[in-house]
Amino acid sequence: MIRLALSDMDNTLLPFGQDRVDERTLGAISTLRSSGVRFGPATGRDEQELHRFFAGDDSCFETGIVSNGKKVKVDGELVWARYLDRDALQRLADAFAPVPGVFVAVYPAKTDLSNPAYVLGATPAQMAPYERRFKFNGTIVSQVPDIDVIAATVACEEDEAMDWVRREAARVAPELVVVPPVPNWFDVLPRGVNKGTSLRHLLEALSIGPEEVVFFGDAENDLQIMGEIPNSVAVANATREASEAACWHIGPCWDDAVADALLDIAEVSSTDAPPRFMRDGDEA
Repeated sequence: MIRLALSDMDNTLLPFGQDRVDERTLGAISTLRSSGVRFGPATGRDEQELHRFFAGDDSCFETGIVSNGKKVKVDGELVWARYLDRDALQRLADAFAPVPGVFVAVYPAKTDLSNPAYVLGATPAQMAPYERRFKFNGTIVSQVPDIDVIAATVACEEDEAMDWVRREAARVAPELVVVPPVPNWFDVLPRGVNKGTSLRHLLEALSIGPEEVVFFGDAENDLQIMGEIPNSVAVANATREASEAACWHIGPCWDDAVADALLDIAEVSSTDAPPRFMRDGDEA
């Protein structure tokens, strides 16, 4: 029996660039929760962005994994958190500063709905397209501020430079890992922290097992959590790696495939029967 449904956001619950979850998906989440099954995000996004995605309905993300596993919430309470090492972030920024089209943005743990970020190694003109695309409010600085940093990203303008960014990040800051959720953009994580490792904190707090969880995802930063549970699901637009890692497959995010699957789960919530997409869908 499924007791918790977790979903990635971008290109899973909604298409990347869409400002908010559509009404059909919000309705499916409400139906699922009314059936007694919890819903929450497992996403690289943080809470101020989720507030926008869910049209101000904070109850949609009061339980879940946010900021790529660096924060775990249960019923609105923060039960676990891990901040990024500022010295390691500064080494990243220093390494990428001379490289055109590559820069670092860091996001304070104490934040607000404007989604402030401190940007290192970019001009205002270089930063502006990424501000619009990823909806942050950037301030250009030369040093990582002396604050708690909950998240960081690396912009990489050229596709051909992506592999170099990975290698250089591993060389100068081995205590960090860079993972691309979408093209030309890396999330920065503490090594050993990801959605999969943080799932364990969430399950412990909820006193449920991995077999009682379903997770929907699409990209590289979903692979670890897919490896932790037997009911991992890839949308049809997932990367090849995510599709191969998933146990089950559904339609694309732009067809509200996750919403359909959530309704399937709600339909059988009081029984031991598997939801329809597990009976009729494509099992890996």
